[in-house]
Amino acid sequence: MSSTNYLIIGGGGHAAALAEILIKQNKKIIGVVAPKITAGEIIFDYVEHYLNDDDVLNFNTKDIKLVNGIGSMPYKSLREIVFNRFKKLGYVFATVVSDSALVSDYSVLADGVQVMNNAVINIGSRVGENSIINTSVSVDHDCSIGEHTHLAPGTTLSGQVIIENNVHVATGANVINNITIGNNTIIGVGANITKSVLPNSIVYGARSVIKGLGIIHDN
Repeated sequence: MSSTNYLIIGGGGHAAALAEILIKQNKKIIGVVAPKITAGEIIFDYVEHYLNDDDVLNFNTKDIKLVNGIGSMPYKSLREIVFNRFKKLGYVFATVVSDSALVSDYSVLADGVQVMNNAVINIGSRVGENSIINTSVSVDHDCSIGEHTHLAPGTTLSGQVIIENNVHVATGANVINNITIGNNTIIGVGANITKSVLPNSIVYGARSVIKGLGIIHDN
């Protein structure tokens, strides 16, 4: 049993999946912080339930590690807000890596990164703080993934891809090598990205790119 105490923030499906990873690793979960538990109730049956984020403040920063169980969706900033709030107060967010994930010893994971079941991160890749590498994601060599970014289940990055901050890459998207995806961009479900994407863009499918009020066809 780990001597570190873990406190999970969030009561939805992502929080439950993280809790299961920690339990399998014999890590000690001392509580879950959420207005209500909406998924994975069986996981949290024997865990103390705190209703308000301010309850975190009852714990000394040196006694616990926080686990950000708030899911990441496009244009939803709660996950980032919670991370930044408690980091500024001196709390440390745990980096969680599933035992079924394959993470190169020559990759770098920042604080609060979460690597979920069956994900792969290859040599030379870097992942910024508070980012999620979700179930069965494949990140090939020498990729750079920014902060507060979510690679949803089944996405694939070829080598030397750069993804900047606050990017959401939806389920099943594929990005070829040497592509850059700019800040605050959304890549839609199943999109095939063969050209670099400017910041603040929305990409649907393999072709249509919406940036601001215009539509650009990525032919």
